[in-house]
Amino acid sequence: MTDLSEAGFPRMTRTQLAGLLEKKYPDFEWDKVYLLRGKYAHQKQLERTVKTLFPVPLSLPLPPQHQI
Repeated sequence: MTDLSEAGFPRMTRTQLAGLLEKKYPDFEWDKVYLLRGKYAHQKQLERTVKTLFPVPLSLPLPPQHQI
């Protein structure tokens, strides 16, 4: 939002901007989750923190196969 203000656009809230974008592009599915800054931001921060505390490898090494 700060970038828009610096570019000369009038100041507006995220909700107002989303409303204008919905009017301009009605066929596009606008995700309301990104407007819910507080809880969504906290959830993403918690997710990143848990990932750093408890890293999970994408693939586990396979045990050696026994030749019979």
